[in-house]
Amino acid sequence: MKKPELLAPAGNFTKLKTAFAFGADAVYIGGECFSLRAQADNFTREEMIEAVRIANAIGKKIFVTMNIISRDADLDKIAEYAKELEEIGVHGVIVADIGTFMTVREICPELKIHVSTQANNLNWKTVDFWLKNGAVRVNLARELSIEEIAGINYNLLKNNPELADRPADEPYLEAFVHGAMCMSFSGRCMLSDYMTGRSSNRGDCAQPCRWNYHIAEEKRPGEYMPVEENERGTFIFNSKDLCLIQYLPEMIMAGVGSLKIEGRMKSEFYTAVTTRAYRKAIDYCFENMEKYKSDDKFIQEMMKELCSVSHRDYSTGFALGNRGEQIFSSSSYSRDSDFIGIVKECRVCGENEYETIFSLKGAFDVGNELEFLIPGDAENHKFIVNEMFNQYGESIARAPHAMMEVHIKTPFKTTEGALIRRWK
Repeated sequence: MKKPELLAPAGNFTKLKTAFAFGADAVYIGGECFSLRAQADNFTREEMIEAVRIANAIGKKIFVTMNIISRDADLDKIAEYAKELEEIGVHGVIVADIGTFMTVREICPELKIHVSTQANNLNWKTVDFWLKNGAVRVNLARELSIEEIAGINYNLLKNNPELADRPADEPYLEAFVHGAMCMSFSGRCMLSDYMTGRSSNRGDCAQPCRWNYHIAEEKRPGEYMPVEENERGTFIFNSKDLCLIQYLPEMIMAGVGSLKIEGRMKSEFYTAVTTRAYRKAIDYCFENMEKYKSDDKFIQEMMKELCSVSHRDYSTGFALGNRGEQIFSSSSYSRDSDFIGIVKECRVCGENEYETIFSLKGAFDVGNELEFLIPGDAENHKFIVNEMFNQYGESIARAPHAMMEVHIKTPFKTTEGALIRRWK
């Protein structure tokens, strides 16, 4: 059995460093075009060059999204962009469209191509087609159950036995295990285009599926009827968030070689917590799969971690073959903790005493208990703040402003990039 890759999102350079620090084997990023995340920070050419340099230095990988549904006017630019990415040395590109796929394959035959979930990869023949025509990896559709994934892998290996010889760091099947889900068929939605003029398939979705709706009967214009007994309307298109951490053994045994987390638009805190939780889970699962399956305490601990970040209600999506995974009462996110800050520096003050300097993300007061998530440290570290200072050395009782510099004394050593939270 091969240990699966953990593939994390990185919406900007800071999140990329966070993902690597907390255990990602690879990250997927967007450049300044063709990325399906028009509202993300995305990476400049210079940032991408530096990202590849960092990844190569620590044995990690960078994959770049090119997963818009392309039109004729896009193809020449796609060809130029593919050449640029090949020159930069990215480890692969993610495409969703046959035109984009063929353009990249023709212009840059050595550039590794991954096929996005947007391509509706629902059966083994589809996956086989992509692999035989030059793709190295296929991200399976979210609509598949684990049983169906296992069937796809079985048929692929039966007809292509050489796939079994692939090294662990070159998986051919990838699947999402965590994050937001689109209510449309593998993300191909026209609601945003029609209702707002913003194209979801070109990276600018307005997420109208999250709005609240009433029903109108055509012979009674102006008379709006709620679908359920709730004056706020019903969120009939509003999907829950995916969370398969409990079913990692089944996903791995089904043949998934890359486990992917959604969330390029999410915060550094989200990136750190989700990456760290799935890193711990994959390592534990690979160490002792049978024990993992019965370790309810560990699963509960990881679920507590995952509930600490902004999320909608979690579900297993279609993984177990069940349905009914929409949220009918609300489209809002929830979280069990507040993101307080990111550590910039830690100085030794004495025995078991350190000055921790961090950039503030959320307000807190003296007397609050803070918890630190430190890269490379499996344990969380808590302590109650007895005093703190601003950047001028002035004692303060409250840290109110985002981005201000805060100095506190901690009884443990932290590192640059450590994240701080406060449980609600």
